[in-house]
Order: sequence, then C-alpha cells, then structure tokens
Amino acid sequence: MQAQGASIVGYLDDFFLVGSFEEVQEFMWLLHEFVVFLGFEVNADKCEGPGQCLEFLGIELSTADEVCTARISEDRMLVVQAKVDEIRRLGSLGGAQVPRTKLEGLLGLLAFCGQVVHGLSLYTRYSHALLSQCKARFLHLSDKVVQDLKVICTVRRLYNARRVRLDRLEVKWEWFSTDASTGVGMGAVLDKRWFAVTWDGLRSQPQEVFFPFRPGCPQSSDIGYLELFTLYWALVLWGKYIEGKSVVVHIDNTCVIGQLEKWWGPSEYIPLLRQIFFLCVQHDIRLLPTYITSKDNVYSDLLSRGQVAEFKRRFREDMQVSAWIEDRDDWMLLPNLVGWTKEDDARVMDFRGHNAWGNLPFSDFLAILQNFLRCKRRQQNGTSRTFLVPCWEGNPGYELVKSLPEVFRVKRRWDARSTLFTAPSPEGDEVLDRVEAFTAALQAECYALNTQCSYSTGVRSFVSSCIAGRRRKFLEEMLPASDEVLAKWVVFMVIDQLVKPSTAKQYTSGVRALHLQLKFEWTPVRERWHVWAALQGCRKRWDTPSKQVMPVGFDELLQMQLMVDPNNFNDLTVFDAMVTAFFFFFRKDNVSIDKADAWNPRGHLCRCDVSFCDSGLVVVIRVRHSKTIQAGERYHTVSAHAVPGSPLCPLAALRRVLASPGLGPEGPLFCTQDAKGKLKPLTHSVFVSTFRRLAQRAGLHPEAYSGHSFRRGGATTAFRLQVQDSLIQAHGDWASECYELYCDLNESQRLILPSAMAAGAAAATTAFQARQ
Repeated sequence: MQAQGASIVGYLDDFFLVGSFEEVQEFMWLLHEFVVFLGFEVNADKCEGPGQCLEFLGIELSTADEVCTARISEDRMLVVQAKVDEIRRLGSLGGAQVPRTKLEGLLGLLAFCGQVVHGLSLYTRYSHALLSQCKARFLHLSDKVVQDLKVICTVRRLYNARRVRLDRLEVKWEWFSTDASTGVGMGAVLDKRWFAVTWDGLRSQPQEVFFPFRPGCPQSSDIGYLELFTLYWALVLWGKYIEGKSVVVHIDNTCVIGQLEKWWGPSEYIPLLRQIFFLCVQHDIRLLPTYITSKDNVYSDLLSRGQVAEFKRRFREDMQVSAWIEDRDDWMLLPNLVGWTKEDDARVMDFRGHNAWGNLPFSDFLAILQNFLRCKRRQQNGTSRTFLVPCWEGNPGYELVKSLPEVFRVKRRWDARSTLFTAPSPEGDEVLDRVEAFTAALQAECYALNTQCSYSTGVRSFVSSCIAGRRRKFLEEMLPASDEVLAKWVVFMVIDQLVKPSTAKQYTSGVRALHLQLKFEWTPVRERWHVWAALQGCRKRWDTPSKQVMPVGFDELLQMQLMVDPNNFNDLTVFDAMVTAFFFFFRKDNVSIDKADAWNPRGHLCRCDVSFCDSGLVVVIRVRHSKTIQAGERYHTVSAHAVPGSPLCPLAALRRVLASPGLGPEGPLFCTQDAKGKLKPLTHSVFVSTFRRLAQRAGLHPEAYSGHSFRRGGATTAFRLQVQDSLIQAHGDWASECYELYCDLNESQRLILPSAMAAGAAAATTAFQARQ
C-alpha cells in the first residue's frame, strides 16, 4: 500500500491512514479487503472511517482549523497524575520508601506521553539518573526528582496538545548557524545579524545557574555545553524575529543535535535545555537542528574564535553589502539589556527605566541621541545608555555630546584603528584600517604557545628589573634598552630570580621580540659586549649541567605493567598512553592536554586519527598538531607494528583504548574518569602523576623521570637497536639534528671505541716488537 502512495502506520494489529477524505476512504476499503482475503476477522466496531478527530493507540488526533493537534487522552493523563501523586506521597514519608518498580512504571508511561507532551522528557532525566545510580529495590527520592514530579503535573496540563501549523514557514539553512570554542568564546549568524561574545566578557555579567564555567560543574565547560549555550544566547537575542517558524539551525556537533531533537541529555545539561525549551515555547519556534561540518561553518567559527575583522571581510564580500555602516552590529548585545536593531527603530523607542548599549548607525546618531534625552528627561532614575561615539569634529551628534558634559561622561577611549571601532574614518581609509588591524592580529599569532609563554615571562622579568632600578633611570632607558640596562637585568635574573644563565639568555629573545613589535632597533646580544660578558660571567660562576630525564625502555615498561590495577580504568588508560608515547616517540602534549577545558580537536589527537592496516598488524596515527606543526600545514603520519603476546603491544593498547568508552570519533583519544564516573580528556597532571606512581611501585626512581621520558626512551631504544639515524629523526618528526641528544649510549656501546683503541694499540705493539 505504501508503494501505491498510501500514508499508513502499522503497529501490531492497528493501522492508521493519513490523507484527504477520498484517499483514506479508498485505501481503507483496500486494507479491509486485503485483511479479509488473508483470512482474518475484522471487528467493525473498532474501525473508524475518515474524520478530522480520532484516537489511535491512546493518542487523540485532530486536523481541524488547518492545525494538526496530538494530545494524550484525559483518562490516560489521570492515570499519570495518580501515579505521580502516589510516588510523591511515598517519597514524603522519608527514607527509601518508593518501590523501584513503581518509578520504572511511571517513567515508561511518561516516555510514551513525551511523544506528544512537548518537553516532558526534560523532567524525567533526574529520575532516570537515580535508577541508574541506585540498584536497590526501594529508593529515596532526591530533591531534584521531587521538584520534577511537581513540575510534571503542570507540564502535562499546559503542553498536552502538540500543535503543528500546517502552513508553518521554514527558515532556509543559510539564515541560522552557531558555533563555540573552548578557549575564546561563541558566535552565531542569523540573516544579516551576528554576535561574537568572549567567555571572559560573559564571566563579567550577572551569572545564572545554567551559565557555563560554573564552579563545581566541570561539565559546564564541555564543548557540547558551550554549543548549547550559544544557541540559547541566539534565541534570547533573535527569538522575536523567528516567531511561529520552523527554524533550521546548523550546528557542527552531532551530540548537541541529538539532545535538541530528543530534549534529552546528561543531567548537568538539563537546566540549560529547559531554558532553550522555554524560549521555543515563548516564541512558538520549532527547532530543526541540522549538521554542518566545521569547514563549512565559516562565519560562526570565525566569530567564536574572536576573529571579527576577518568575519566582517568575508561577510561583507558574500553578502555584497554596499554601506557597512547601515548594518547592525549586535555582537556586544547582552540578553539582560535592551539593544537596538533597525526593526525596533531606536529613534522612537522608549528607553525609560532601561540600561542599554548601542553601537549605532552613525547616519541616525543624532536622532537617536535626541530620543534618548527625551526619555531621560521623563524618567531620570534607572534610564541610562552606553554609546560608541565617533569623535568627528563638526559632526552634530558628537557636538551634542560635547555640549552636555553633565549628562554624558566618557568611560573609555579607543584608537581609530582599534578592532572594536567599526565606523569608517573621515578620510575614507576604512580598508587600510581593517588590513592593519587584521595584520596586527596575525602577527600576535605568529609564535607557538610555549614560545609566547617564554617571551611573556622574559618581558615581565625585564619590566620588573627596570621598575626596581627606576632610581637609576632604568625606566628611561628601558625602550630601546641600553646595554647597561640589559646587562644588569641578566644579573638580576640569575641572582634575584634564581634563573639559570642558559634560561636568562633565552629570555632576552622575549625583549628582542618586544623591540621589534614596537618598531625599535635591536642589536643582537652577541654584538653587545657588556651583555655578552655578563652572561658569560654568570655561566662560569653559576651554570650547572642540564639535567636530562631518564629514558624509559622495555624493562621499565614491563616492570610498571605489573603494577597496573586491571580494575582501575584510569590506570589502564594511562599505561596504554605510555606504551603509545614510547613506540610513537610522542611528546607529553601528544597524548595529554594541559587542562581538561583546553581540549581542541584541531590541536590534539582524536579517536578518528587512529587507523589499522596491513591485515591488522600495523597501527597508524595521524598527528595534526605538534611542536613542529604549528599551523596545520601538514600531517605527520607515524606507525607501529603489532607485538603479539606481549603486554607492550602498541596495536593491542590502541584497540583497548578505542573499545573503551569515549567521547565520540572527534573526541580525545585518551580519556579518564573523574570521581563521578564522568569522562574527560587525559590531562598532563593525571598522566605524569600516574606514571610516577607506577614507577615508584616498580622500584624505579620517579623523580628521575618525566612525561618526556617516553620520547627520549623510544629514540634511545631504537638507537641501541642500530636503527638508522634518519629513520629515528623521521619517526619522531625532529626538525633538526637535536634528536641526537635523545640517543643515549649504554655501557657496552661506550666501550666499543676504547676496546677498538686498545686492540689497535696491542696489534701495533706486537708488530713493533717483531721488527726489533
């Protein structure tokens, strides 16, 4: 029947047809004849003809008034109410009084009702969590479960009638997309509207219980939570513009899409999901989340990473905007403030009693100022506004602001070439301003993260030294730095800050970068005799040999493997990471991250970066970011061979990792569990602390090892196995010959040359004596 065009639903012995009056009547006769032909009896009393109101499987359906309505029958809702009241009564008795079977039965009934009662599933998550955490026959209801049971009764009354407008408009996919990044902020685009908010800026605002980065809730820092919060922020800003529509919102996170489709997720996500649900109900919005790749989600990705200048350039080109000053800059608007858009017409809006922010179109600047002054005159208290004012002499709006110093107060000034300043300059060099701002942003990203940290430490130390010597006019000679100031700064670092002379020399590179950035001339340290002499003197008096960490080899790994608790998920994960780091010559940064909230799929190993080939005997890992791959300009592909029957088999270790619970294909390769069993990326501290604990149990000296011992140990082991130097360098992706420092000789190898010299001397002595 479906092949003939019938819209039919079959559930066991119940069938449901959808279509026009004539269509469903014809197919009903056909279905009746077919069932009788098969030899089944049909109960005519249970058959209903075509109509706009009927009940199917306990769900009342209606298509009257061009609106399709589905609702749970009142009899069944009374059953739900009775079960909820009974469980609440038992829970109020105190202790574990609620039978597990009763709560399970209620959740099963609510799951059925949730197909029709919009948002009902949002109030069953804590009950499901209680069942999964407690396996007892009788349960004690938590406060969250009790509160949800109270709300369920209200939800079933208010939302028991899922209504779908048959003529509902649908927003095209180009209109709406969102994105978030863990380190910078969030951004979204809707038609010609957009916003970009940094997490630091968000933290400065009044916090709600569902805001991200909440203390005591690490899940609120997950990328999935941040993606959901970005959608919430967009709905707060733009909900009124998409009322009564089915909105296709493009998101590059499949987990978030699933949560929005089912209104379901981890218990920590539920408060935020409820807020999104309330906004959808308030504005009559039907969300249709759709997946978009990160590569295609260009606009929102740029905004989430704070690259506003580049976003404007691309957005302007793609949208063919002729006059940028007429567009709306919503990126600084906050939900708790009143913001301006062209549709609202701020020239006549009533601002009385509101605190508002305005980055205004300068063509209407004077009219909006005059309207604000009228509102301020009518209600002095509680009426305020923050304006971005272009300082253009002769401009009527600017002259009005200057003429009323008792009303307008300057809070901050920005340079004309600041990235915040979006107005065109009077000279018309807007393009040049944008290029200069973008150039400065790119120059700030030219160094690797560790290099930036080293340079910043050097500059802070240099400034501290100059402040300490301000009585000797060090501050006056700080920029450009004189030889005397630099020489005394070097000694200051070594003596006062206990910095090694070799490290002090590295910090001078930070001062060099500061000079070049500020366009001061810089003379190399080797050409500054006073600075060079101070460094050499410090090296002769205080320098010590660099202490290299001990390498980890086969024996050390085998000893630590015996100390691993087979029932400890974190121990197993860390040991597999140790084996991987050893065989692949990985740095600590390759297998772990600094902090759990610093996870970035573009810069760390993901589960999808591992593949197997050659009949499953070789495992291959694709490295997208490392110390020598900073800009993603290439991939470093490194492989390892299986070691059947050995606990050190890298292939078996990675198979165990991929078979264990994870955070999806794009999630981190190595995950650990916290005290609550929540998965999170393996961090440096967990990796190193677990490694040293296993080393101590194995009888090793943990203080002699570090996270770098595996890279050093892998290279040393390969060298002792007489592997070619070029292969060692390529396997570890060393950019220079510094890999030779990683290849330690053992005692037998160190004796090869002395033994050869001794044998040569003995042969020469024998030959000499024979000639005498």
